[in-house]
Amino acid sequence: MYHGAEVRPGVPYRRPGGAVERVVLESEPEGVLPIRERRVTDWRTRVRPDDRDRLRRALDDDEVDVAYRIHTEGETEWITERGVRTPDGAAVVGYLFPASERVERCRRLERQRERLSEFASVVSHDLRNPLAIAVGNLELARDLDATAATERLDRVHEALDRMDALIGDLLTLAREGQIVEEASATDLERVVEAAWSTTGAAAPAKLVIEEPLPTIACDECRLRQVFENLFRNAIEHGIEDETPLEQLTGPETIEHDAPHNSTVELQTSGGSTDIVRVITGATDDGFYVADDGPGIAPEDRERILEPGQSTHPDGTGFGLAIVERIVTAHGWEIDVTESRFGGAQFEVSGVERIANGE
Repeated sequence: MYHGAEVRPGVPYRRPGGAVERVVLESEPEGVLPIRERRVTDWRTRVRPDDRDRLRRALDDDEVDVAYRIHTEGETEWITERGVRTPDGAAVVGYLFPASERVERCRRLERQRERLSEFASVVSHDLRNPLAIAVGNLELARDLDATAATERLDRVHEALDRMDALIGDLLTLAREGQIVEEASATDLERVVEAAWSTTGAAAPAKLVIEEPLPTIACDECRLRQVFENLFRNAIEHGIEDETPLEQLTGPETIEHDAPHNSTVELQTSGGSTDIVRVITGATDDGFYVADDGPGIAPEDRERILEPGQSTHPDGTGFGLAIVERIVTAHGWEIDVTESRFGGAQFEVSGVERIANGE
């Protein structure tokens, strides 16, 4: 029997002559492999066509370590075959077991490739534009008098600030793609208020918490980033003159426990010109953040969560993409819809609630 360095739970098997077609299982496969019989004489035809050559090449080696897909009862599942050829060459013996770990590793590699592609896109396009502006204005400043040169240097400074924001958001985007390994019981209302204190307190905006928010299982620090980005998005896009958030001033107001179906001084037509109302509340399996701003056009709702998408002139286009990454890292889902006030609404579902006292 095969005794490799990484023996894993599975079904011991034997391939007489190392043939692709014949597999003899040494124990019952039920509950471990997606097959029922102990002796299979048509194994090759059960292997997905795209994987057959890879299995054949693997069986030509003295040590076999290969993952491939098999069809059974209308389903396709990945399995791993790991074994060795017997000293007399008469058979291959080893273990067959589900390939979930290997498949997940491939998925992680694919996600890493996607993040590298995003990084390359930003470096090749988004960062090049402000860099070109900075270089061009520096060259012009050399031949100008003091006043004109200062104006050019101010443009350089703005371009460098833009690059700094892009780099910061890009690094956050890459970091937030990591799966949440440990989730702890967290008071959602506390996270909401903490996020508002850093994004809405200095803006002409009002936060309405429509109902008591539950305790949920999450990474509190990363969830706060979700609310900060959603609040910032609502405020920046809800002011008609597109004034940057950092320049907005005004008192913070929090309305607690407002009735779910009430307007609570909210706009019902969207597009507030003086104050933005941001509303958050619980759903049966999650929570939402809505506003009474101009909203998001239906054709833009699907792509708005993608990196580099922004309708604000000063936006980097990564704020909502970071939200989507953190939500996905928790194993949740997020949808973009229209709020009942005509603005945007971001709904997060699949959230585990924690009962009181647990």
